[in-house]
Amino acid sequence: MSTPEEIILVVWFFVLGGVIGSFLNVVVYRVPNRLSLIEPPSHCPKCKRRIRWRDNVPIIGWLVLRGKCRDCGQRISARYPLVELTTSLMFGILFIVELALGGDNLPVRDNGIIVVRNSTAELYLTGALMEFDRHRPPPRMYVWTILVGLIFPLQWAVLRPMKAWPGEPTFMAGGIEGLFGLAAGGILGYVAYRLQGSRPPGGTPLGLVCVGVFLGWQAVLPVGIMATILGAAAAAMIPRKRHDRLVPTSAWLWILAFFWILCWSPLVRLMNLP
Repeated sequence: MSTPEEIILVVWFFVLGGVIGSFLNVVVYRVPNRLSLIEPPSHCPKCKRRIRWRDNVPIIGWLVLRGKCRDCGQRISARYPLVELTTSLMFGILFIVELALGGDNLPVRDNGIIVVRNSTAELYLTGALMEFDRHRPPPRMYVWTILVGLIFPLQWAVLRPMKAWPGEPTFMAGGIEGLFGLAAGGILGYVAYRLQGSRPPGGTPLGLVCVGVFLGWQAVLPVGIMATILGAAAAAMIPRKRHDRLVPTSAWLWILAFFWILCWSPLVRLMNLP
């Protein structure tokens, strides 16, 4: 039986996911068009009127407005609330799963700190939406993410959920694990790029580097190989002249990365990984 505190936390995570999803919508629209993420504030693309704060509440705002701008009546794509709902469910489901399992599903460092890498799945969701809009995700979006994943653990190694191998030197953990993940993601990303030609994973081999840096080298092979296989299978089933309708490989990376996070512990045990 859930306690009131647990229910409040589930709701909080759900709301937090919706807020992040609202920001992802901004990123998906503005970054490919080289627009600032800060200025101007959210506005209707047709009448340019600023969206009121009460209309900008994730999911609810769109429902209240019935999918139309309050000022000019311009239709607002249903994708906006769907993205917000998706990220809300990602956060909510992840918390509920870990709550039900008592945190046993997540890797635990020696000091007991549990780290969730949900941001990796969100990055691929963002890249997939850009590719659906026929935009190539800019490399800088991945580069900055990789730098954060490499630099911060140099000071706080506990930010990394898994060791590169049993018995690694503690004082070098942050750098060792980052380099292992970087190398594994880079190698497989390059191989996937050569196999897929103009359709590298996530729009760029840097996508798999992010998997290695944030989820560890242990995640690179299963996530990367499955994403490449699913992307190739989808391409084989769709006539070449309709390849513009392909589900981008980054979408498979998003699904598989989130699945890896949800099922981390049993997958690692199944594959007998360190």
